[in-house]
Formats: sequence, structure tokens, C-alpha cells
Amino acid sequence: MLMCALLSGCGAPAMAPVELTLREQAPLAGLAADKDTPGHWPDERWWHDFNDPQLNALIERAMRKAPSLDSARARFETASRQLEGRQADTRIQIEGSARANQSYSHNDLEYPALGLPGFESGSTGNSQRSNVGLASLSFGWDFDWWGKKRAAIEAALDQRHAARLEQAAAASALQAGITRAYMDWQLRQAQLSALDTLLSSARDSVRITALRVGRDIENPARLDQANEQLSTLEQQRAGLDGAARLDQVQLAALMGVSPDQLDDLTPRPLPRLDTTLPNEAGLELIARRPDIMASRWQVEAGMRGIDQARADYYPNVSLSALAGFLRVHPLGTGRNEDVSVASFGPAVMLPIFEGGRLDARYNASRAQLESAIADYNQRVVDAAQEVARQTVTLSRIDAQRDAQATALESFQHRLELARERDTRGVEDPRALIEAQQGLVREQMNRLTLEGELLDTRIQLIHALGGGYHGRVPERDARYLTTGSATDEP
Repeated sequence: MLMCALLSGCGAPAMAPVELTLREQAPLAGLAADKDTPGHWPDERWWHDFNDPQLNALIERAMRKAPSLDSARARFETASRQLEGRQADTRIQIEGSARANQSYSHNDLEYPALGLPGFESGSTGNSQRSNVGLASLSFGWDFDWWGKKRAAIEAALDQRHAARLEQAAAASALQAGITRAYMDWQLRQAQLSALDTLLSSARDSVRITALRVGRDIENPARLDQANEQLSTLEQQRAGLDGAARLDQVQLAALMGVSPDQLDDLTPRPLPRLDTTLPNEAGLELIARRPDIMASRWQVEAGMRGIDQARADYYPNVSLSALAGFLRVHPLGTGRNEDVSVASFGPAVMLPIFEGGRLDARYNASRAQLESAIADYNQRVVDAAQEVARQTVTLSRIDAQRDAQATALESFQHRLELARERDTRGVEDPRALIEAQQGLVREQMNRLTLEGELLDTRIQLIHALGGGYHGRVPERDARYLTTGSATDEP
């Protein structure tokens, strides 16, 4: 056995580290966090910060019944059953068998007369039965001297970790999707309310203009302009109403129900949610993203796959035993013949010539590991880009809101002047209506910015992991280099 191990070990490939390295932090250089108001990582139930029971109920309902989680749950169950199968392979195997057979034979013999006294023609028949009974008990146990089965168990466990994290990633995406659709519906309701105010003032303007045209005080073309403005606003309202219905359809699809199965949604004011980048985002983002952690466990499974492929080069040592009892009742003997057998001992199987199969399996395992590492590193880069994109978008929207605040104050001041002149009766009543319409339009612009800001913050929460926090596996120096890919600011 020692010679077999030495011979096979000479053909096993060396455990040289792969050329690719794992990133230890996300490339967020250049995105400085706010030192005065440092950000914090999202909580596990971050949507509760909106203080909206309606939204809470929708997400809780979706987490119980959403079809998008079913496939993730099924993958986790499959990985769990595969792990149980790998664990069972390491245990002793005992098999028993029993068999009983009965044989029956019958022959008929006819013979002619031979022409001699006492040898007349005739016939005779004979029937015989025989019984055979066999009982056996076998025992088998494969020694895992080279760690092949242990590596298989660890690989299955890593796959189970990855499946669990994929389930967490699917849940996080579902929570963010529902929140975004719900908040967009709330934005449409606020815009519809403001647009209804514009429509009411536009109808008043049409009525006043029609009276003035009827008295030949106003140019009839002004009435056409007023009607055109009213028609444009009605078209805008129809578009907003359709967008709100699409939000409901999307919300129902995420929850796996039909739109009419959604409870009656009540409009609420848009919430305010402050989201700034945490100071340690570049260092901790990997552990906060379930999709990145799932990819990291796939790397671990790839390394265990190489362990299994290397163990194939070594001899397989097993211990087996067999005990059996055979009873035979031969045809026509009228007696039983009993046979008892028993065997016990080790067995060694040494791969001598495999036609390149072992090398092919090993190279395939190594390629899978390199692919898993490349996928992991790409996910880290993509996550960093997503965080950076949302952070830059937040800065852009904040700048727009600051500039828009000045315009909003200007329209508010214009409305106050129009009211003052209308009170003194020195201004056309339509001037006050136009001032009101200008302010409402600017308020709608403000709503659009607030809605975009809220949606971007929700996306940033999702990009920061949606409240997940996991443990990064230790680096295996046998397959990974000690260095790591980092991005220093």
C-alpha cells in the first residue's frame, strides 16, 4: 500500500496557486463619505424607516408568497439534499440479500418392444423437485485517506452556503423592487393631485375667457389657447393615471398576484430618507452584498473540487466483508447440501493508466476555479460601480433641488403679488390663476425631483446590500496567492 501511494503520488499535480487573485475591497476610490454626517449601513428591515404600515404589509406578504423566491428556495433545498448525500458516502455500508428458488422437472419415456420375452413396448414418467436457498450479508467501508470524500462534503457545504446567499439576494431584490414600485405609485398620486389643481384653474380660465369673448372684450384666439391648455393638461393626467396603473401591475407581478388582488392602496406623502455613503464602504461592501458572498462561496467550492480531482491520483483503499449461506436440494438426491462462505479484508485500487482522464478532470476543476474567481472579482467591480452610480446621482439631484428651491421661492413670491393686486381689483383675475398655475407646475417639478431622489436612495440601499452582513471565508493559501487585488484611494 505504501508503494502504491508513492507511485500514484508521483503523478499527482502540484498545488500551485492560480494566477488570479481575489479582491479584498471594492474599488470606490474617489467617492468620499460625508465626514460631518457619516452614513450608516442599511438595517435588515430598512423599509420600516418609511413608517408606512401599508408598505410593510406588502413586503411581508410578498416574502411569504412571491414566486421569485421559489426558485431560490428550491436551489437551497437541492443543495441541502446533495450535502446529505455526500455525508452518507462516508458512512459504513451494510447490505443483506436473500433468495429462494424451486426447480421442477418431469420426463416421459416410451420404448418399443425388442422381440424378447419380458421386453414388451410401454412408457414411464418421472417428476422431480429441487430447492435452492441463499442468504448473504455484505459490509463495505472506503477509507478517506486522501481527503476526497471530505473535500466533496466541504464542496457541497460551500454550494449550500452559496444557495442560501442567492436566496438572500433574491429577497433583497424583491424588497427593493416592491418598495420602488410602491413609492413610484405614491409619486404618481401626488402628481395627479397637483395636476387636478391645475385642471381646476385651467377650467376657471376657460370660463372667464369665454365670458370675455362673449362680450367682445377678448380676442377669440385667447379662448382657443385656453382650451388647448386644458386639453394638454387632460392628456398629462391620462398619462399619469396610466403610469400609476402600470405601477400597480408591476407591484402585483412582484408579489405573484393579479392587480385586483392587491388591497386598496391609500395615497400618502412621500417620505424623507437620508442615505449617505458609509465611511468604510470600500472595505465592507463585499461582506454586505449577498450576491458577492454567494460568488465567494462558489470559489471555495471550486477549490474543494480541485482537492477531489487530486485525490483521484491516489489509490482507493477499502475494507469489505461478506458472509453467506447456501442450501441446495439437488434433483433426485433426496438430501440437502449446505455451503457457508465468509470473507474479510482490505482492497486497494491504483490508477495506473487512465488515458488522460485524471489530468482532464484536474484541469477542468482548475479552470472552474479560475472562472469562479473571475466571476467573483467582476461582481465586486460591478457592485462598486452600482454604488458609485447611485452616489453620483444623489449628488446631481441634490444640486438640482438646491437650484430649483430658488425658482420655487420666485413663483411663491409672484403668487403673493398677484393675490395682492387681485384683492385691490387692479389685475385681470386670470393673472392670479396663471400665478397659481406656475407655482403648481414648479411644485410638480419638485415632486419629480423628490421622487427621483427617493428612488435613487432605495437603489443605493439595495446596492449596499439591503441590510445583509456576512462572514468572508478565509483565504486558502494552497490555491490563492497571498496578495489581493485592491484599489487604494
